[in-house]
Amino acid sequence: MSTNHNSPCQLKQINIMLKNYFKQAWTLMRQNRLFTGIYVVGTGLSIALVMTLFIIFYVKFGPVYPEYNRDRTLVLKPIKRYPKGKPESWNIYGGVAYYVVDQMLPGLPHVEQVAGSVIDFWGDYQVSATDVKPFKATPRFANGAFWKVFSFRFVDGQPFTQEDVEAKAQVAVIGESLAKRLFAAVEGVTGRHFSFNGRDYRVCGVVRDVSNATPETAGDLWLPLLNAQYISKELDRQGLLGNVFVSLLVDDAENFETVRNEVQDVFRRFSLQDKDYEYDVMGQPDPYWLSTFRQDVEKAPDTMELAKDFLYILLALLFIPALNLSGMISSRMDSRIAELGIRKAYGATRRRLLEQVLCENLLLTLLGGLAGLLFSYLIVLTASDWILTLFDKNIYDTSLSTSLTPEMLFNPAVFGSALAVCVVLNVVSALVPALGAMRHPIMESLNTKR
Repeated sequence: MSTNHNSPCQLKQINIMLKNYFKQAWTLMRQNRLFTGIYVVGTGLSIALVMTLFIIFYVKFGPVYPEYNRDRTLVLKPIKRYPKGKPESWNIYGGVAYYVVDQMLPGLPHVEQVAGSVIDFWGDYQVSATDVKPFKATPRFANGAFWKVFSFRFVDGQPFTQEDVEAKAQVAVIGESLAKRLFAAVEGVTGRHFSFNGRDYRVCGVVRDVSNATPETAGDLWLPLLNAQYISKELDRQGLLGNVFVSLLVDDAENFETVRNEVQDVFRRFSLQDKDYEYDVMGQPDPYWLSTFRQDVEKAPDTMELAKDFLYILLALLFIPALNLSGMISSRMDSRIAELGIRKAYGATRRRLLEQVLCENLLLTLLGGLAGLLFSYLIVLTASDWILTLFDKNIYDTSLSTSLTPEMLFNPAVFGSALAVCVVLNVVSALVPALGAMRHPIMESLNTKR
């Protein structure tokens, strides 16, 4: 019974204590405005750089439009082909042949859909409509399963089907921006016609624009895959080499390894049947996050090296500034030794004093964190055209818009990361100086010049 009565009292005492800590911290901040300003700006810049990285990686790895199924997606891109017994004489293209998507991978256990697409940013493609002069547009060619793997938001019409792909139908899904330029409208566009490289195409659907920040799905318009140049339903002399990117939608991420083994086994069996060539998938298919690091088409990414690189970057951006902030706090604590001695004399424990110092510093760090979060949004929004290419060569066509949507920026993962960085920075920068100041005996502290 006593425990039940004491619990609310203890919570009330803790609440009062925290309020007093933050009131005192606010008073100290007003009294030391120069220190407060320098500390908040220093903390904000440090957190801004770290948060910029977090935002970039969330855009690359997180569930964002239209790639909401990234956590269940395996990716297969370039593969090697070499003559039997001569692995050093390999050849490689940008992806795989359409035959892989059409015949080899569908039906594998745990694989729900096999999407294939090609973005052709080499060609000079022109689109036009009645009373609209030709202008450049970047097409992406895709199969029917592409629309099931990726969750596009249709504002008008519907996607083309696999039957349209097989028939090489001249139909297209276009983005909102392209629809406005061609027809000065977004809704009611389905069924209207436009010219694509001199050929008449019919609009079957209009989707929300896709940012180039999601390079596996970006494009101005989407056309049936077999309409692309150099894409053939049958195998040619290049065998399984081609330019098609493959995205496998797996029923559960726990089955990734099973599916990867199945896919690799499919290519091994094909190599055994081929009289002249062998194929090397180089450890693919990759989980989506890992595929973004496959910058070198000749080999698989080294995850240990990647982890080291980003750890060093994080240390440089977070802990080096923390040392500078720690020096500032240490200087400030020296001026408060007498105050701490008086509080010790009146019975304050080291734990209570440490809690107060950490709470005071946490308030400063949170203000710096808020400023840093705003700085990071400013950096990302004003430099989105190039900043996303810092760690990713897969941003294929820089002419496409790389605008970042609110769902990419304002999400629990980003805010949670900001809070975690604030807490870590607070503990690292304040703990050592605070413990050092509290080691002084009471009499020594009281005799310190105030």
